[in-house]
Amino acid sequence: MHIETIQLENVGVFAGVQSIDLRVTDARRPVVLIGGLNGCGKTTLLESILLALYGKLSPAARNSRSSYDSYLESLMTTGADGGSAVELAFRVHEGAVEHRYVVRRSWIKTGNRIREDLEVQ
Repeated sequence: MHIETIQLENVGVFAGVQSIDLRVTDARRPVVLIGGLNGCGKTTLLESILLALYGKLSPAARNSRSSYDSYLESLMTTGADGGSAVELAFRVHEGAVEHRYVVRRSWIKTGNRIREDLEVQ
């Protein structure tokens, strides 16, 4: 799998809509490094990739001591209006055939509940 982009909307420290291009542009350097100080969102970024792909079964959600709804609520940017979302675009090769997918997982708090939507293209 080759991740192309990730878009975060009101997830953790990523307020508003933030898009990160993770495509490798030089085949001689096929690694993307992400660095930053504590609290800058490195773990949130990695958790968001897993959340987009696995949802309730993602390791971070499963290891959370609270319910899945509480886990999603904890990821929402404090004070942001509306809901939160993670969108992941990636390519998968099956033999000589390449497939491109876009997975968008969004959630919003309505009353005491979290409503989650999943779109796959």
